[in-house]
Amino acid sequence: MGRKSGCTPVDADAGPVPADLGLRFLADRASVVVVRVDREGVILDANRHARTLTGLPLVGLPLSAMLLDFAGDFSLPGWLGESGRPRLLNVVTAAGLPQTLQVTVEETGDGHLLFGEVDADEQERLRRDVLALNRELSDLSRELALKNAELDRLSALKNQFLGMAAHDLRKPVALILGYAEFLIDEATSVLSVEQQEFLQTIRTAADRMRGVIDDFLDVSVIEAGRLSLDVRVADLGDLVRAARTLVGPAAVSRTIRVETELDPAARELLVDGAKIEQVLTNLLSNAVEHSPTEGCVTIGSRRVASEVRVWVADEGTGVAPAQRARLFGAFAAGGEAKPGGERSIGLGLAIARRIIEAHGGRMFVEDGPGRGAVFGFMLPEGCLAGHPAPDVTGASRG
Repeated sequence: MGRKSGCTPVDADAGPVPADLGLRFLADRASVVVVRVDREGVILDANRHARTLTGLPLVGLPLSAMLLDFAGDFSLPGWLGESGRPRLLNVVTAAGLPQTLQVTVEETGDGHLLFGEVDADEQERLRRDVLALNRELSDLSRELALKNAELDRLSALKNQFLGMAAHDLRKPVALILGYAEFLIDEATSVLSVEQQEFLQTIRTAADRMRGVIDDFLDVSVIEAGRLSLDVRVADLGDLVRAARTLVGPAAVSRTIRVETELDPAARELLVDGAKIEQVLTNLLSNAVEHSPTEGCVTIGSRRVASEVRVWVADEGTGVAPAQRARLFGAFAAGGEAKPGGERSIGLGLAIARRIIEAHGGRMFVEDGPGRGAVFGFMLPEGCLAGHPAPDVTGASRG
């Protein structure tokens, strides 16, 4: 039986199939790129896979629009070369990633027809690279896990050492401080002025060392995750007065005024009073130490929207913006040196930050209204007595 023009017998039972079925399959279904261009390189037609792969309409665009290799000018005759010879092309995909295709070019009456398929060799290389990277990533993950475990172990040892060292140092320092105070109180009449100054220096140094030891103990407790809060109703005015009493001698010795501006609407707090007093004492002590002689330090509070703002403002040299981000980290003493030239080990603010964060609040530092710096903290509205209790870490309520 003769063959009819335009038809191709594929299956005796199925009957003849139209010859253009393969073209329609290439246009609509095949996972190959089929693009027809004119002699100037303008795309006349493109199948669905080509449009989906590139995310471009393609028809009417220059061929260079879909090729990574030709981001600039594109000379079609120079690139096409000999028809029928496969060559590799990097196509820009809709995801913005390159896809290498093995392209065969066939010349047509009005231009060229391009057939492109994924390069099997490149796919194999990519698979090998991905597997190698996965193995490397797995090795790095295991190594990181081991390093983290080692860091946790060393951190625990550090905290244990800090606690043990602080406890061992506390007794001898207390003895030095106690005997120095005894001599100052009982033996002043038989000591020369120079000897009295020596005793005052010993007492001051011992008192400062006791503060450092207390900071070490606090840090060891906090770092070990054992910080607990005894949350009760406390009067902010009482806490401020207690902090002023502790800092009073240092302020008097340098003729520094300490003023208060407390908001009556933010007096009764539901907090761990001893811990908040510790924070206030630290902020007030820092402000006094960094203020000029005969200066003024202000401690205040204000109800601000759904928070309570407590601050201490000094008239010192302030803190550079670049230093503020690290001020509340442990062992990160920053800012200008104190007027006496001594340096802090940088634990006070770190401890204060942990205490305030345990109450659900946050610390802040900013420029003063004229000069100096303002340090303080924000407590959530729940820390006001009469409001729902705040969500605090490790809290017990009396």
